[in-house]
Amino acid sequence: MKKLLIGTSALVAAGLLSSAAFAQAESSLKVSAYYNTGIGFVSEDDGVGEAGNGDRNHAVMIDSEVHFTGLATLDNGMEVGLTVELESGGTGTGTIDESYMYIENDQVWGRLEFGDRDGAGNKMFVLGPVVNGTTITGLSTFNWRNAPANNNAPGAYFPHAGDNTKVTYYTPSFSGFQFGASYTPELAGDQRALGTDNTAGSTDQQTQLGLNWNGTLGDASVRAAAGYSKSQGEAANTNDAKQWSAGIQISMMGWSFGGGYQKADTQAGAASTTVQRDEIAYRLAATYRTGPWAAGIEYFKGEEEDDATGEDELTVWSLQINRAIAPGLSVGFGVRTWDWEDDDNLAADEHDATDYFITTGVRF
Repeated sequence: MKKLLIGTSALVAAGLLSSAAFAQAESSLKVSAYYNTGIGFVSEDDGVGEAGNGDRNHAVMIDSEVHFTGLATLDNGMEVGLTVELESGGTGTGTIDESYMYIENDQVWGRLEFGDRDGAGNKMFVLGPVVNGTTITGLSTFNWRNAPANNNAPGAYFPHAGDNTKVTYYTPSFSGFQFGASYTPELAGDQRALGTDNTAGSTDQQTQLGLNWNGTLGDASVRAAAGYSKSQGEAANTNDAKQWSAGIQISMMGWSFGGGYQKADTQAGAASTTVQRDEIAYRLAATYRTGPWAAGIEYFKGEEEDDATGEDELTVWSLQINRAIAPGLSVGFGVRTWDWEDDDNLAADEHDATDYFITTGVRF
């Protein structure tokens, strides 16, 4: 896979660097942004030793980014682009979230990306329908509840995620099918330097594969995807990290149904004598949209094996409504219930919470 990506890069570079390619390039710069806010209240277990003990029951949260995208179209049909995303959190400080360049001819040979961005397994993943992008059950930007510190059930899934510096290739779409592959040499530390290959407890040299299909079945539109990633254990006799994912969404007459599934091996980087444990997360959702209104119900389940006698679990239900007020402006309302369970039945490892929230979003 590494040789394939490197070889593809060389071929594209050869075509790009020809003098004719730059003869009549047309370039542009685009700026886009979004700003999301949320006001939430939570009712949760807050007794002595419980996760909510001593914490405030309300908060205001923000999530915002500004995207700068430069684009040049060359006379040989190739497109060259550069994207830098500036992210701001509640402290008001700005950081670079993702930054990458791409070279593309989607009708001939596809797209090649270099830089700090999630890879093919993540970008091609089908999550299922959502009402509000900041409060997706199982993948939320805004969370008002606490979580028990000693419960290992995954509270969210991020299939094959990570903005570490990588190279990614996407094929053109053939009859609705598209394939993608990514390679990341280093998953931690300075991405501009050579990394070591024998760091104890660490995994690197990650390969991601993604496959999706977009098409129709009768009057319904369908999106489906599958992904796989593997990172090598660096030190001698250490475990690799592996992850599998699948997702589907079916939409028809305003209705959408679907969801996503992820399975991962835990104990990555640990000694090979350590028993690998499965971590599983899945999400199901149904939404309905009519005019400016959208409403939906979501379900999320996260599980991780704890020991030979049981496992840690998290179950989440969510109801949400969202209304578009104007182009780029929306307001939403929702309620979510959270239930953590642990096989040891300790109060510090189990938790119940319900949060109620109002969100607004602006994008341009």
